[in-house]
Amino acid sequence: MKNNDLMKNSIKQLFRKKWMSILFFCIIMLGTVFFTLGCSLWMSVQDSINRMKDSFTTIGTVTQKPDSITIEKRWDAALRKYKTTERSNYTQILSEDILNHLDVAYIHKLEKRPFYGTVSPDFITPYRANVTDGENVSGTALLMEFSPLEDCVPNGPVEVEVKKVYWGDDNPSLVGKTISFCDHYNENPEPLKAGKRYIAFSGWNIVDKHSKEAGIIEYAPIPISLGKDRTLEWGEMNADFWNTDTGEMWRNFIDEIEKLSYKAVPVTPTGSTELLIPFHEGRAAVAKGEDISAEEYDGGAKVCLVSQTFANLNHLQVGQKIRLQMYFSDYETPTVENVISTGGMVTGMFRSDILTPKGGKYDVFYEADYIVKGIYSVQSTGGESLYEFASDEIIIPSASVPEEKVRNIIAEGPMRGYNASFQIENGGINDFYKEFSKLPEASLLEITFDDKGYERFASQMNNMQTIAIIIFLVGFVSVIASSAFLLYSAIIRQRRRTAIERALGMSRRECRVSLLTGIMLLTIAAACAGGTIGGIATEKMLNAASLEEDYFSSMYSKGIAVNKDEEMSIAANQNIVKNSIVFAVSAEVLGIFAMSLFLIGRNLKVNPIQLLGVREEE
Repeated sequence: MKNNDLMKNSIKQLFRKKWMSILFFCIIMLGTVFFTLGCSLWMSVQDSINRMKDSFTTIGTVTQKPDSITIEKRWDAALRKYKTTERSNYTQILSEDILNHLDVAYIHKLEKRPFYGTVSPDFITPYRANVTDGENVSGTALLMEFSPLEDCVPNGPVEVEVKKVYWGDDNPSLVGKTISFCDHYNENPEPLKAGKRYIAFSGWNIVDKHSKEAGIIEYAPIPISLGKDRTLEWGEMNADFWNTDTGEMWRNFIDEIEKLSYKAVPVTPTGSTELLIPFHEGRAAVAKGEDISAEEYDGGAKVCLVSQTFANLNHLQVGQKIRLQMYFSDYETPTVENVISTGGMVTGMFRSDILTPKGGKYDVFYEADYIVKGIYSVQSTGGESLYEFASDEIIIPSASVPEEKVRNIIAEGPMRGYNASFQIENGGINDFYKEFSKLPEASLLEITFDDKGYERFASQMNNMQTIAIIIFLVGFVSVIASSAFLLYSAIIRQRRRTAIERALGMSRRECRVSLLTGIMLLTIAAACAGGTIGGIATEKMLNAASLEEDYFSSMYSKGIAVNKDEEMSIAANQNIVKNSIVFAVSAEVLGIFAMSLFLIGRNLKVNPIQLLGVREEE
């Protein structure tokens, strides 16, 4: 018998049982819909996870809580009495090793970052550039010589004439101008004599000034710190002043405050750019060049990232070398706290604790040539956040400065969120807290995590995967049930038909074709229809799950500026849908084909004579 006749006969036999065939078609189609939908959904979720897993990082910041309160009394000249204030205090400074010894899957262990005051022969700082260009530096802090207009005691505002400004002059200059001076926080200040000269480092007294009227400026002296227990105060300049020890300390301070604001920039060492909050939050990103690699961080490579502001002022390009000469370390304050402004913008460093305890200058403790690896841009939060970068801040690998070389520490303090951070694996927050809770010092530390929305994303992905598995199992069970129903009806129950065909002289191959053709044509048609419907359902379901509020942006992912319109979402991927349809249809067709061959083979092993006397079950 010809193959065409066999195929026609097979189809004719199949449609003798029309309702059974329609039922089988519907079951196979629905099973394929669920099978395809489950596969597509699961593969789409996995694709989203793979695409987005590198966009999430879990950063923890650490803040040590104060464990005591100190009561301080300070004289207020305007109130003519002592003001009592409470100040948070720390009886101990906890080490970062407390957390680093926890059994936690760290990517980067906790680091407590200092910043290094750093100079270079060729640096141009924003403050220096603005002063050179004649910008108004506002005169909010002055290092000056002055002379009182008359004998007086500066226990209230007195008029003095500015004779000379060593640092911080206004534009136009304050030299020759009369200003108000008050030793506001000293109950018994030294008297001033008309005609004599005095030297003082002073600043605007904005909070506690005598007059609350706008526009009235009162200058109050700022003590110069010489270690923890000693200060350099304002005083009279006698004829031999500059040859005295006090005069030498003032000369050193003049040199150092000028170096600090005109030539120095803050350099921040770190073990990873991601540990710096502006980079982690996406407000800072490498705009030119590349970020410092993990290998360079670990190996202590002499590379750095510089801000666009600093790069533009100094005409720096990626690949250039700059000489960094580090001369003091600060483990307490953020880089944006002790600053001075010009034109309303923070442009330089400003602090009074820049002399040694003996009133000398700090020498350079480490210097090296660093290659500019990248130039970063940063978007400000618009507020006064201690987590911000200074406008000229430079970032280097911590390991590039040997630990034993670091000295000249002018400030030490507890861990704070802006200088203490670590990175753990995504999804590890709960495990971290379990270990952290075992620490005796846990009550003294506040841990804050930011995972860029990973927990929310992971929750969505888990829910979607659960739905995908349920749908897949429904489809799988449906396919198995429908296949068993078909094969039982079309093969096992038609053994007599096979025997008759054999008795009429048909070969085993022809018998297989006779039974298989109708089954496979119906299976292929039902599977293709189900696969198509399943693909359409997948797209609609995934698009519904990817509403506008549920997308995750890849802008500034990993600290590299990218197209802000590039969004990473749980959306339908056409290739995945097509592959899922092909897989589901192919698996179903091949599975039924294999099972049919197996059962037909068992039928063909039975002697036809034995089957001819058996009535075929309807």
